[in-house]
Amino acid sequence: MQYSSKAKLTFQQNNCFRVLCISDIHGGVGYDEENTVNYIESVVQKSNPDLVLLLGDIAGPGIIHIENAEQLQQMLDELTAPMEKRSLPWAHVFGNHDDNYGLPNSQAIHVYESYPCCYSVCDKVSKGDSDFYIPIYESNGESVRFCIYCFDSHRGCDDFAEEYGLSPDCPIVLPNKGGIDSGERGVDFSQVVDYYQTSKALEAEQNRKIPAMAVMHVPLQELAWAEKNREQTSFEGVLGEAVSCQYLNSGLFRAFVERGDVKAVCFGHDHENNVTASYCGILLANDGYLSCHASHTKETLGGRLFKINAASGEITTEFIHID
Repeated sequence: MQYSSKAKLTFQQNNCFRVLCISDIHGGVGYDEENTVNYIESVVQKSNPDLVLLLGDIAGPGIIHIENAEQLQQMLDELTAPMEKRSLPWAHVFGNHDDNYGLPNSQAIHVYESYPCCYSVCDKVSKGDSDFYIPIYESNGESVRFCIYCFDSHRGCDDFAEEYGLSPDCPIVLPNKGGIDSGERGVDFSQVVDYYQTSKALEAEQNRKIPAMAVMHVPLQELAWAEKNREQTSFEGVLGEAVSCQYLNSGLFRAFVERGDVKAVCFGHDHENNVTASYCGILLANDGYLSCHASHTKETLGGRLFKINAASGEITTEFIHID
């Protein structure tokens, strides 16, 4: 995995770094620009972050969508204005709807990269079009104290089957899903390998294991298991819909546990959920949604703020609700 060559991001003098996650804007030609931008402005003002992460489905689907680079740039000029005017760093990962209407993510990533404050990176080697990491340095900028791993969770299982030559007569998604709403492709195994190698390389370079969090659009299966075992996982928050997770388990969560560096994972995708849970020592969370037309559940309209303490390694989170 690669990282941006732009200016280093550093902890504040008080050893704190604040990350705001927002997702599921579902913008495009014909979207409610004014109110959507006001939503982003509001949640940024309330949370005062050091970094904003857009966790996918920034565009599409339906009649409101993006078809070319010019339309994407026009939308991003509007959506990222609250960050760009503040010189506030931001980055993104793709969701399952961003490339539904003609503009492939492999081209869209270059539009994102063109923004001065965007820390997204096009990694030509990686399987995903938005796979990269963001190192956070100590306040003097000398050594890495924290890392944010960003993953492309792709679209549905049909794409996976076509890419890997699986026969339509051998379906991936089976009728009995064990009570879990699952059918998404999610992160591929090759991306797990990329993370694992990057994590080990960072440890060797810094002479210590670097604490981290991870973000992606489609939830991992482990969030669904946590929902089925609420007492044991301290599951709480608004659950307005079933956890819609990736269908084939790539082993990413197990890799997080085995490496022991990732202590929090944030997901988008499920508009009506802003839940948190703790499983195997890892905080799992949804960030709600930030769209004017893709959902009508006001309880989960907003974003999720993570506060990272460089001294203690503690990660705390709260949902930033928009009234």
